[in-house]
Amino acid sequence: DLFGAGKMFLPQVIKSARVMKKAVAHLTPFMEEEKARKLLENPEMLQKKTGKILLATVKGDVHDIGKNIVGVVLGCNNYDVVDLGVMCSCEKILNAAIAEEVDVLGLSGLITPSLDEMVTVAKEMKRRGMKIPLLIGGATTSRMHTAVKIEPCYDNPVMHVL
Repeated sequence: DLFGAGKMFLPQVIKSARVMKKAVAHLTPFMEEEKARKLLENPEMLQKKTGKILLATVKGDVHDIGKNIVGVVLGCNNYDVVDLGVMCSCEKILNAAIAEEVDVLGLSGLITPSLDEMVTVAKEMKRRGMKIPLLIGGATTSRMHTAVKIEPCYDNPVMHVL
């Protein structure tokens, strides 16, 4: 929100994200330990995943810190997370979503050109007749852009996430 409002600039966003990445790296073993403890207390959690989500940073973008944090949080909340990484083409993302039979697709991007690539993915999802929800996130994304530019390109749920 600060980035979108012009109160924070890209170098500050990247520095903040690096700090957060280090914090998550430090906390991850503790979160995994807690998850293992919960699985021991409740073994049926192994068979009952909350859902399966595919996360990807779109083509042209190498920034993945926020996406990685989201993946860790979802994994700790019993979601099955498929992370394709960065610089993912539309074809790679959608083929993986179909092959993995995911419940939700999450796109990430930090730089402005990523917004156009997200529109491309939404259009291709519609062309292919896909039905899964599409989540849009990243520093340059906004609720308004998602509603005005991406949502009209896809006939199923499209949500901006922070």
